[in-house]
Amino acid sequence: MPYRSKLHILLTIGLLLASVYKTFSAPIVVNPGNDTTICAGDSVTLGGNPVASGGTAPYTYLWAPSTGMNNPHDSNPHVKVNATTTFTITVIDNTGSRQIDSVTITVDPIVNVTAGASGTICQIADSALVGSPNNPASDIYTWLPASGLVCSTCPSTYAKPSSTTTYTLTATDGKCFKTSQVTITVTPPPVVSTTSPVTILRGQSAVLNVTGLVSSYQWSPDSELTNGNSATPQVSPILTTTYTVFGKAADGCYGLDSVTVDVIQDSNLFFYNTFTPNGDGINDTWFIGNIDLFPNNEVIVFNRYGAQIYQANGYENQWDGTILGNPVPDATYYYVVYTGTGKTYRGSVTIIRYSH
Repeated sequence: MPYRSKLHILLTIGLLLASVYKTFSAPIVVNPGNDTTICAGDSVTLGGNPVASGGTAPYTYLWAPSTGMNNPHDSNPHVKVNATTTFTITVIDNTGSRQIDSVTITVDPIVNVTAGASGTICQIADSALVGSPNNPASDIYTWLPASGLVCSTCPSTYAKPSSTTTYTLTATDGKCFKTSQVTITVTPPPVVSTTSPVTILRGQSAVLNVTGLVSSYQWSPDSELTNGNSATPQVSPILTTTYTVFGKAADGCYGLDSVTVDVIQDSNLFFYNTFTPNGDGINDTWFIGNIDLFPNNEVIVFNRYGAQIYQANGYENQWDGTILGNPVPDATYYYVVYTGTGKTYRGSVTIIRYSH
Protein backbone atom coordinates (compact mmCIF):
# COMPACT_ATOMS: atom_id res chain seq x y z
CA MET A 1 0.00 0.00 0.00
CA PRO A 2 1.45 3.36 -0.88
CA TYR A 3 2.79 5.51 1.99
CA ARG A 4 0.39 8.38 1.35
CA SER A 5 -2.62 6.09 1.55
CA LYS A 6 -1.45 4.77 4.88
CA LEU A 7 -1.04 8.33 6.20
CA HIS A 8 -4.52 9.26 5.05
CA ILE A 9 -5.97 6.22 6.81
CA LEU A 10 -4.15 7.10 10.04
CA LEU A 11 -5.38 10.70 9.96
CA THR A 12 -8.93 9.58 9.38
CA ILE A 13 -8.72 7.14 12.29
CA GLY A 14 -7.30 9.92 14.50
CA LEU A 15 -10.12 12.25 13.69
CA LEU A 16 -12.66 9.53 14.37
CA LEU A 17 -11.05 8.75 17.71
CA ALA A 18 -11.03 12.48 18.64
CA SER A 19 -14.69 12.71 17.71
CA VAL A 20 -15.50 9.67 19.84
CA TYR A 21 -13.44 11.05 22.73
CA LYS A 22 -15.22 14.40 22.49
CA THR A 23 -18.58 12.67 22.45
CA PHE A 24 -17.91 10.52 25.45
CA SER A 25 -15.69 12.84 27.53
CA ALA A 26 -17.07 14.22 30.86
CA PRO A 27 -19.16 17.41 30.51
CA ILE A 28 -17.81 20.77 31.64
CA VAL A 29 -18.73 21.68 35.23
CA VAL A 30 -18.78 25.43 36.01
CA ASN A 31 -18.47 26.82 39.55
CA PRO A 32 -19.21 30.60 39.37
CA GLY A 33 -18.90 31.00 43.14
CA ASN A 34 -21.46 31.67 45.84
CA ASP A 35 -24.01 34.48 45.83
CA THR A 36 -22.91 37.04 48.41
CA THR A 37 -23.71 40.48 49.83
CA ILE A 38 -21.11 43.25 50.03
CA CYS A 39 -20.95 46.97 50.81
CA ALA A 40 -21.29 49.37 47.88
CA GLY A 41 -17.94 50.12 46.27
CA ASP A 42 -16.22 47.02 47.66
CA SER A 43 -14.26 44.60 45.45
CA VAL A 44 -15.03 40.90 45.26
CA THR A 45 -13.36 37.92 43.57
CA LEU A 46 -15.67 35.99 41.27
CA GLY A 47 -15.68 32.26 40.62
CA GLY A 48 -15.07 29.16 42.69
CA ASN A 49 -11.92 27.08 43.13
CA PRO A 50 -11.67 25.75 40.53
CA VAL A 51 -14.04 27.59 38.23
CA ALA A 52 -14.11 24.81 35.65
CA SER A 53 -13.66 21.04 35.65
CA GLY A 54 -14.55 18.18 33.31
CA GLY A 55 -14.45 18.63 29.57
CA THR A 56 -11.01 19.00 28.04
CA ALA A 57 -8.53 21.50 29.43
CA PRO A 58 -7.31 24.11 28.81
CA TYR A 59 -10.34 26.35 29.25
CA THR A 60 -11.27 29.77 27.94
CA TYR A 61 -13.27 32.11 30.24
CA LEU A 62 -15.53 35.08 29.54
CA TRP A 63 -17.28 37.04 32.32
CA ALA A 64 -20.05 39.58 31.67
CA PRO A 65 -20.79 42.35 32.36
CA SER A 66 -17.16 43.42 32.53
CA THR A 67 -17.65 46.96 33.99
CA GLY A 68 -15.30 47.50 36.91
CA MET A 69 -13.58 44.12 36.27
CA ASN A 70 -9.78 43.78 36.08
CA ASN A 71 -9.85 41.00 33.43
CA PRO A 72 -13.07 39.42 32.12
CA HIS A 73 -11.02 36.52 30.64
CA ASP A 74 -9.52 35.56 34.01
CA SER A 75 -10.97 32.52 35.79
CA ASN A 76 -11.24 34.48 39.04
CA PRO A 77 -11.36 38.19 38.18
CA HIS A 78 -11.70 41.00 40.70
CA VAL A 79 -14.61 43.39 40.25
CA LYS A 80 -15.73 46.55 42.07
CA VAL A 81 -19.50 46.50 42.61
CA ASN A 82 -21.70 49.56 43.26
CA ALA A 83 -25.09 48.01 42.53
CA THR A 84 -26.55 44.52 42.80
CA THR A 85 -25.35 42.64 39.69
CA THR A 86 -25.64 39.13 38.25
CA PHE A 87 -22.37 38.08 36.56
CA THR A 88 -22.48 35.36 33.88
CA ILE A 89 -19.47 33.18 33.03
CA THR A 90 -19.05 31.24 29.81
CA VAL A 91 -16.46 28.41 29.87
CA ILE A 92 -15.19 26.90 26.60
CA ASP A 93 -12.93 23.82 26.70
CA ASN A 94 -10.25 22.75 24.24
CA THR A 95 -12.77 20.85 22.12
CA GLY A 96 -15.05 23.87 21.70
CA SER A 97 -17.68 22.67 24.16
CA ARG A 98 -19.12 25.40 26.33
CA GLN A 99 -21.05 25.79 29.58
CA ILE A 100 -22.66 28.87 31.13
CA ASP A 101 -23.52 29.72 34.77
CA SER A 102 -23.96 32.86 36.87
CA VAL A 103 -23.50 34.34 40.35
CA THR A 104 -25.28 37.34 41.94
CA ILE A 105 -23.42 39.91 44.02
CA THR A 106 -25.91 41.86 46.13
CA VAL A 107 -25.06 45.34 47.38
CA ASP A 108 -26.13 45.93 50.99
CA PRO A 109 -29.43 47.91 50.95
CA ILE A 110 -27.93 50.69 53.06
CA VAL A 111 -26.67 52.01 49.72
CA ASN A 112 -30.20 53.39 49.21
CA VAL A 113 -30.11 55.57 52.34
CA THR A 114 -30.27 59.24 51.34
CA ALA A 115 -30.00 62.65 52.97
CA GLY A 116 -32.69 63.87 50.57
CA ALA A 117 -32.80 66.56 47.94
CA SER A 118 -31.24 69.98 48.47
CA GLY A 119 -33.65 72.89 48.62
CA THR A 120 -34.25 76.52 49.50
CA ILE A 121 -36.27 77.86 52.42
CA CYS A 122 -37.16 81.28 53.77
CA GLN A 123 -35.38 82.31 56.96
CA ILE A 124 -38.68 83.14 58.66
CA ALA A 125 -41.26 80.40 59.24
CA ASP A 126 -39.99 77.80 56.73
CA SER A 127 -38.40 74.41 57.35
CA ALA A 128 -37.32 71.58 55.03
CA LEU A 129 -37.62 67.80 55.27
CA VAL A 130 -34.21 66.12 55.07
CA GLY A 131 -33.55 62.40 54.85
CA SER A 132 -36.31 60.14 53.60
CA PRO A 133 -39.29 58.27 55.10
CA ASN A 134 -37.96 55.30 53.09
CA ASN A 135 -34.68 55.19 55.04
CA PRO A 136 -34.89 51.97 57.14
CA ALA A 137 -35.84 52.68 60.74
CA SER A 138 -33.62 49.80 61.92
CA ASP A 139 -30.39 51.52 60.83
CA ILE A 140 -28.38 53.87 63.06
CA TYR A 141 -28.21 57.51 61.90
CA THR A 142 -26.12 60.54 62.78
CA TRP A 143 -26.68 64.04 61.34
CA LEU A 144 -23.96 66.69 61.43
CA PRO A 145 -24.20 69.49 62.25
CA ALA A 146 -27.15 68.99 64.60
CA SER A 147 -28.03 72.69 64.76
CA GLY A 148 -31.40 73.55 63.26
CA LEU A 149 -32.59 69.92 63.24
CA VAL A 150 -35.62 68.59 65.08
CA CYS A 151 -33.88 65.19 65.46
CA SER A 152 -30.18 64.46 64.84
CA THR A 153 -30.51 60.64 65.00
CA CYS A 154 -33.62 60.06 62.87
CA PRO A 155 -33.85 58.62 59.33
CA SER A 156 -35.71 61.79 58.33
CA THR A 157 -36.30 65.05 60.15
CA TYR A 158 -37.07 68.74 59.65
CA ALA A 159 -34.30 71.31 59.27
CA LYS A 160 -34.63 75.01 60.01
CA PRO A 161 -31.10 76.41 59.89
CA SER A 162 -30.51 80.12 60.44
CA SER A 163 -28.16 80.26 57.45
CA THR A 164 -27.30 78.09 54.45
CA THR A 165 -26.10 74.73 55.80
CA THR A 166 -24.86 71.43 54.35
CA TYR A 167 -25.95 68.47 56.48
CA THR A 168 -24.06 65.14 56.38
CA LEU A 169 -25.98 61.96 57.16
CA THR A 170 -24.00 58.88 58.23
CA ALA A 171 -25.91 55.59 58.44
CA THR A 172 -24.87 52.06 59.43
CA ASP A 173 -26.65 48.73 59.65
CA GLY A 174 -23.79 47.10 61.56
CA LYS A 175 -22.14 45.78 58.39
CA CYS A 176 -21.87 48.74 56.00
CA PHE A 177 -21.79 52.53 56.19
CA LYS A 178 -23.38 55.12 53.91
CA THR A 179 -22.69 58.85 53.88
CA SER A 180 -24.95 61.33 52.11
CA GLN A 181 -25.18 65.12 52.06
CA VAL A 182 -27.93 67.68 51.52
CA THR A 183 -27.68 71.47 51.37
CA ILE A 184 -30.46 73.72 52.66
CA THR A 185 -30.11 77.23 51.25
CA VAL A 186 -31.63 79.94 53.45
CA THR A 187 -33.04 83.05 51.80
CA PRO A 188 -32.82 86.13 54.07
CA PRO A 189 -36.07 88.01 54.71
CA PRO A 190 -36.89 91.25 52.90
CA VAL A 191 -36.40 94.44 54.89
CA VAL A 192 -39.71 95.60 56.34
CA SER A 193 -39.89 98.72 58.51
CA THR A 194 -42.79 100.26 60.45
CA THR A 195 -43.28 103.71 61.92
CA SER A 196 -42.15 104.59 65.42
CA PRO A 197 -44.47 103.81 68.36
CA VAL A 198 -47.78 105.68 68.22
CA THR A 199 -49.70 107.24 71.12
CA ILE A 200 -53.44 107.95 70.95
CA LEU A 201 -56.31 108.65 73.30
CA ARG A 202 -58.89 105.92 73.73
CA GLY A 203 -61.49 106.47 71.03
CA GLN A 204 -59.03 107.92 68.56
CA SER A 205 -57.62 106.06 65.58
CA ALA A 206 -54.19 106.06 64.00
CA VAL A 207 -52.82 105.22 60.57
CA LEU A 208 -49.85 102.86 60.65
CA ASN A 209 -47.12 102.94 58.03
CA VAL A 210 -44.81 100.26 56.69
CA THR A 211 -42.16 100.37 53.98
CA GLY A 212 -40.22 97.61 52.21
CA LEU A 213 -39.58 96.16 48.76
CA VAL A 214 -42.38 93.62 49.02
CA SER A 215 -45.50 92.72 47.05
CA SER A 216 -48.04 92.43 49.88
CA TYR A 217 -48.55 92.95 53.60
CA GLN A 218 -50.40 91.12 56.34
CA TRP A 219 -51.04 92.72 59.74
CA SER A 220 -51.94 91.01 63.00
CA PRO A 221 -53.84 91.04 65.23
CA ASP A 222 -56.73 92.09 63.02
CA SER A 223 -58.90 93.37 65.88
CA GLU A 224 -59.73 97.08 65.70
CA LEU A 225 -57.87 97.25 62.38
CA THR A 226 -59.13 98.05 58.90
CA ASN A 227 -57.51 96.92 55.65
CA GLY A 228 -55.01 94.48 57.14
CA ASN A 229 -53.31 93.94 53.76
CA SER A 230 -52.46 97.61 53.29
CA ALA A 231 -49.21 99.47 53.88
CA THR A 232 -51.31 102.10 55.72
CA PRO A 233 -54.00 100.37 57.81
CA GLN A 234 -56.15 102.30 60.25
CA VAL A 235 -56.31 101.06 63.85
CA SER A 236 -58.57 102.00 66.76
CA PRO A 237 -57.49 99.88 69.73
CA ILE A 238 -59.07 100.49 73.14
CA LEU A 239 -56.00 99.08 74.91
CA THR A 240 -52.28 99.41 74.17
CA THR A 241 -51.60 96.97 71.35
CA THR A 242 -48.55 95.82 69.41
CA TYR A 243 -49.27 95.21 65.72
CA THR A 244 -46.96 92.96 63.67
CA VAL A 245 -46.74 93.20 59.91
CA PHE A 246 -45.43 90.49 57.56
CA GLY A 247 -44.18 91.73 54.20
CA LYS A 248 -44.11 89.14 51.40
CA ALA A 249 -41.40 89.48 48.77
CA ALA A 250 -41.54 88.26 45.17
CA ASP A 251 -39.64 85.06 46.13
CA GLY A 252 -42.38 84.21 48.65
CA CYS A 253 -40.28 84.99 51.74
CA TYR A 254 -41.51 87.19 54.57
CA GLY A 255 -39.91 90.00 56.50
CA LEU A 256 -41.53 91.40 59.61
CA ASP A 257 -41.57 94.33 61.94
CA SER A 258 -43.91 95.60 64.64
CA VAL A 259 -45.25 98.84 66.04
CA THR A 260 -46.88 99.52 69.40
CA VAL A 261 -49.93 101.74 69.62
CA ASP A 262 -49.96 103.13 73.16
CA VAL A 263 -53.53 103.93 74.25
CA ILE A 264 -54.14 106.51 76.95
CA GLN A 265 -57.46 105.85 78.62
CA ASP A 266 -60.05 108.61 78.05
CA SER A 267 -63.86 108.73 78.11
CA ASN A 268 -64.48 111.67 75.75
CA LEU A 269 -66.29 111.01 72.50
CA PHE A 270 -64.33 111.53 69.29
CA PHE A 271 -66.43 112.32 66.23
CA TYR A 272 -64.96 111.55 62.82
CA ASN A 273 -66.27 114.23 60.50
CA THR A 274 -65.84 112.28 57.24
CA PHE A 275 -66.37 108.73 56.06
CA THR A 276 -66.21 107.05 52.65
CA PRO A 277 -68.81 104.26 52.30
CA ASN A 278 -67.59 102.84 48.98
CA GLY A 279 -67.20 99.21 50.05
CA ASP A 280 -63.40 99.10 50.05
CA GLY A 281 -63.24 98.08 53.71
CA ILE A 282 -61.64 101.36 54.76
CA ASN A 283 -63.63 104.03 56.63
CA ASP A 284 -66.91 102.60 55.29
CA THR A 285 -68.99 103.51 58.36
CA TRP A 286 -69.32 106.58 60.55
CA PHE A 287 -66.99 106.14 63.52
CA ILE A 288 -67.55 107.73 66.92
CA GLY A 289 -64.66 107.01 69.22
CA ASN A 290 -65.57 105.75 72.73
CA ILE A 291 -69.26 105.39 71.86
CA ASP A 292 -68.99 101.87 73.38
CA LEU A 293 -68.62 103.54 76.79
CA PHE A 294 -72.18 104.85 76.46
CA PRO A 295 -74.37 101.82 75.68
CA ASN A 296 -77.60 103.83 76.26
CA ASN A 297 -76.77 106.35 73.57
CA GLU A 298 -79.10 107.58 70.86
CA VAL A 299 -77.83 108.88 67.50
CA ILE A 300 -79.95 110.93 65.10
CA VAL A 301 -78.79 112.23 61.68
CA PHE A 302 -80.49 114.99 59.63
CA ASN A 303 -80.01 116.29 56.13
CA ARG A 304 -79.50 119.98 55.41
CA TYR A 305 -83.26 120.50 55.22
CA GLY A 306 -83.72 119.22 58.77
CA ALA A 307 -85.30 115.90 57.72
CA GLN A 308 -84.27 112.94 59.87
CA ILE A 309 -82.55 110.31 57.73
CA TYR A 310 -81.04 108.00 60.36
CA GLN A 311 -81.67 107.03 63.97
CA ALA A 312 -80.19 104.34 66.22
CA ASN A 313 -80.32 103.44 69.89
CA GLY A 314 -77.14 101.90 71.24
CA TYR A 315 -75.14 103.00 68.20
CA GLU A 316 -72.05 100.82 67.51
CA ASN A 317 -70.44 102.63 64.56
CA GLN A 318 -72.59 100.80 62.02
CA TRP A 319 -74.10 103.55 59.84
CA ASP A 320 -72.92 102.99 56.25
CA GLY A 321 -74.49 106.10 54.68
CA THR A 322 -77.75 104.48 53.56
CA ILE A 323 -81.49 104.90 54.20
CA LEU A 324 -83.37 101.60 54.08
CA GLY A 325 -80.49 100.13 52.11
CA ASN A 326 -80.29 102.99 49.60
CA PRO A 327 -77.18 105.22 49.53
CA VAL A 328 -77.73 108.82 50.53
CA PRO A 329 -76.13 111.51 48.32
CA ASP A 330 -72.60 112.69 48.99
CA ALA A 331 -73.13 115.70 51.24
CA THR A 332 -72.71 117.11 54.71
CA TYR A 333 -75.18 115.84 57.32
CA TYR A 334 -75.90 116.94 60.86
CA TYR A 335 -76.12 114.84 63.99
CA VAL A 336 -77.34 114.91 67.55
CA VAL A 337 -75.91 112.33 69.94
CA TYR A 338 -77.45 111.72 73.35
CA THR A 339 -75.04 109.81 75.57
CA GLY A 340 -77.70 108.54 77.95
CA THR A 341 -75.83 110.16 80.80
CA GLY A 342 -77.33 113.61 80.34
CA LYS A 343 -74.76 114.92 77.88
CA THR A 344 -75.59 115.90 74.27
CA TYR A 345 -73.26 116.38 71.28
CA ARG A 346 -74.07 118.19 68.02
CA GLY A 347 -72.03 118.51 64.87
CA SER A 348 -71.69 117.56 61.20
CA VAL A 349 -70.36 114.62 59.21
CA THR A 350 -69.58 114.52 55.47
CA ILE A 351 -69.99 111.53 53.17
CA ILE A 352 -67.56 111.24 50.26
CA ARG A 353 -67.66 108.17 48.02
CA TYR A 354 -64.49 107.45 46.12
CA SER A 355 -64.55 105.03 43.21
CA HIS A 356 -63.24 101.50 43.83
